[in-house]
Amino acid sequence: MTRSEASGLLMAIFCAIVWGASFPFSAVLAGKMDPVVFAIVRYGMATVGLSVFFLLQKKKYWLAVKDMPLMALAGVAGQAVFFYTSLLALEYISAAEVGVINGMIPIFTLLVGIPIYRKLPTGIQTFAVIVSFIGAFCIAFDPSNKFSGINVGHFYMVIGVLGFIVMCFANKSFADRYDGLSTMLYQFFFATIALLVVLAVQGLDMTEAVVIFDNGYYLFCALMLGLVCSGIAYVLYFYSLKLTGVERANMVQNLIPLSAFVLSIFMLDEQVTAQKVLGIVLVIGSLFLFDMKWETIKQRFGKEARI
Repeated sequence: MTRSEASGLLMAIFCAIVWGASFPFSAVLAGKMDPVVFAIVRYGMATVGLSVFFLLQKKKYWLAVKDMPLMALAGVAGQAVFFYTSLLALEYISAAEVGVINGMIPIFTLLVGIPIYRKLPTGIQTFAVIVSFIGAFCIAFDPSNKFSGINVGHFYMVIGVLGFIVMCFANKSFADRYDGLSTMLYQFFFATIALLVVLAVQGLDMTEAVVIFDNGYYLFCALMLGLVCSGIAYVLYFYSLKLTGVERANMVQNLIPLSAFVLSIFMLDEQVTAQKVLGIVLVIGSLFLFDMKWETIKQRFGKEARI
């Protein structure tokens, strides 16, 4: 591995840790203000932060008028709806569970894509899907949970994940016309605008947002969510794709559930049980297995056998 590839891998690992941490950070502030206000704070800061990076770029990819409707849909569905439903879910399930479900997005994407592309998953992918859901059920039905079993919180997360998948499909059409930074900037912008419309319709105001200044910890969590998790991390992730390659960078993102689980223990005093640990291991293992090809597995086992 070259030095640039190693640097890209470290960037990708940092992004995975930060994105996993976004769920405990959200849990700290969830309930302290209306979810719409909270979402505006996050995406408003993210829009400002990415705007700075955008303006510093030599080559700028300006949004074409014809792309505005689809870009707006992607931003609203994949950012505003996803984060809003995550906040609602945190009232019923733990931040670790939210992180695990978020980490399973590649698997949900595959399932959604079956009727669209009329392509069945491979045997390895099917096995990985089954293992991942077994792991998720282990976590959901852990007796230490506030609400043990499947509840409305999981339903909220499914809605959010579906919104995120809509964004993923939409972004495929932008890949040849925009870079990653400008794409996320435009989507954060449209997410913020949509949330401001909801704020006005519901008759809310932004005064609740002052709660983030109540203490340094709240302010830290808000800044981490808005500037680091939604701003800097995306910039670093796009650089990591160039340096270490798409496959390796995306493989590292499978660590998001682990990051969410570990940080929830320290930040939210999440209870650690053998059943939860087993569930996390199964989900993470299934995600790594999901990205593998049968030839790769045979090669790795073959090398171990020769050793």
